[in-house]
Amino acid sequence: MTNVTTDEPAGALDTSDVPPVGARELALALKILSAGNGLLLPTVGLSDDDLRRVEQDFWQISPRARIRKVAVLLRFRSFLSACKSRHVSEVIARHGQSAVVMALEVAASMRLNAKWGFNPHKMARAMNEALAAAADSYRGDQYATA
Repeated sequence: MTNVTTDEPAGALDTSDVPPVGARELALALKILSAGNGLLLPTVGLSDDDLRRVEQDFWQISPRARIRKVAVLLRFRSFLSACKSRHVSEVIARHGQSAVVMALEVAASMRLNAKWGFNPHKMARAMNEALAAAADSYRGDQYATA
């Protein structure tokens, strides 16, 4: 058995597999992005200044540890990129705000490589599955109370 050492300092973030975060943390970053303009859909084009403002504000507001904040912000940037893809933007266009909520939930836990981002096809499929499950659950609740 060989002993493998890494050059990464203790507590460094592995960008080949960014750890999961809470969907609420991503929602906070989206809320900061929207600041006073209603809730912006993540398919809207953003400038680097917009993203820097979100990152600076999130860094100040969030009480989390540094590595957790980095994970949230990496996931948020990848979330925004995936939302611009045809697959994800079509789901959002079809389902509106509920799809954005599902996209945040998926982005919070889906495997993420910071170099490549989210796979938009897998993200759209996960969103569609979650939306279908939520609709089935709603229909089941509706019939149970009738």
